[in-house]
Amino acid sequence: MRLRLRRWMRSDRTWWTLLALTLVGVSAAYYLAHEAEKRETEWVHGLQPKSPGPTEPFLPSAAASPADTTPSRPAPAVVEIVTTPVAVTVAAMTDACRDIMQRRGPWKDAEAAVPWPACVDTSGRPMVVQFCTYARLATGEWVHTGNTADVPRCRAELPLLRQGKGRGAASR
Repeated sequence: MRLRLRRWMRSDRTWWTLLALTLVGVSAAYYLAHEAEKRETEWVHGLQPKSPGPTEPFLPSAAASPADTTPSRPAPAVVEIVTTPVAVTVAAMTDACRDIMQRRGPWKDAEAAVPWPACVDTSGRPMVVQFCTYARLATGEWVHTGNTADVPRCRAELPLLRQGKGRGAASR
């Protein structure tokens, strides 16, 4: 009987110890989250971004200056996000590729995102890939997202996506 009682007391102590550790951990997490909310947001390089976020639709009215006091139309609802290209196999970057990209830029043909010959391995896999992200609005219209609105390949690909000829790697 005494042996059973000791085992029960040992398991009971273990349970109470785990409960205490859980309570301390949860309390610490709440405290850290509360302290983080008090801090002021720090932007990279000290500048607040003026453009939409990477997955927000890029609309000309969203690019208006903050000093503009005219009421702007509400941002339309995004119902789907698509990223292209569909199938990506990327090779490890070589020193020759880094050198040519520093001297001449990332693309031999920016409109088609064709890499330099030094940036393609012997199997034909590129060492750099240009991803494009698009948003389909509740109205059914496809638009660029903020991170790829100025990319030549993405601008050239958007009409194809609007015609239904392109499908992305990830549709969220």
